[in-house]
Amino acid sequence: MRMLPILLLLAVVGSAHAHIPLSPEILNDSFDELEAAQAKAETEKNTSKQAAAIYEIALMANGLMNLLNEEVQLQGFSQQSLLDWATATAADLGVEISWSEKHQRYFYAGKAFRRYLEVMPDGINAANSQYHLIETSFYLGNSENRESMVARTSTEKDFLQRFPDSGNVGRVAMFLSVDYRDIWRSCKAANEPDCANQYAKLNRDHLAAISVSYDGTRTAELARTMLRRFETEFANSE
Repeated sequence: MRMLPILLLLAVVGSAHAHIPLSPEILNDSFDELEAAQAKAETEKNTSKQAAAIYEIALMANGLMNLLNEEVQLQGFSQQSLLDWATATAADLGVEISWSEKHQRYFYAGKAFRRYLEVMPDGINAANSQYHLIETSFYLGNSENRESMVARTSTEKDFLQRFPDSGNVGRVAMFLSVDYRDIWRSCKAANEPDCANQYAKLNRDHLAAISVSYDGTRTAELARTMLRRFETEFANSE
């Protein structure tokens, strides 16, 4: 029976036990498995099986990102050269993992998640793939460019409509509220009252709907808190 890929195995073990420091041996084994998974995805002719293989690549890439983040969180940059080698080698394999100074963590760009959606847009792993792309875009996207933020809200709204039963609905709903708020701020700063009023209303309506739809949950509580904060900011901006 095929063993669980080492990247996934270490991610599971690391979540329950003491941290296992990264080593060249662990990374080499991981990259060998990643290359094997990529070869399988490239040669698979059956669409469903190809999509499953691509999704496995996405999970392995995400697992590597999590391991690097855990290494930094627990050990700092004591193995900086190994971390740099890991991201460079991953990039050579088409897996882009980069460090965000702003967020103090590594992010996986999500190429395999994106490819999965191209091959199987309505597949069993579509919601999770789309969520990972939304999360990365939310944290790394341009929050100064209104056009980019508006495009992001469209993707977030689409997710909420297509995948209402996803376990990530609450987080995407919060991402959408933050983007609505930031667009409102952009409109205010540009002295565009119609635009500002539009996005203030969108944010209010969205948070109110979340509060009702998820009443009794942490998501509803957070939505009410965000709405109170927004109303305070709105009042102070007048």
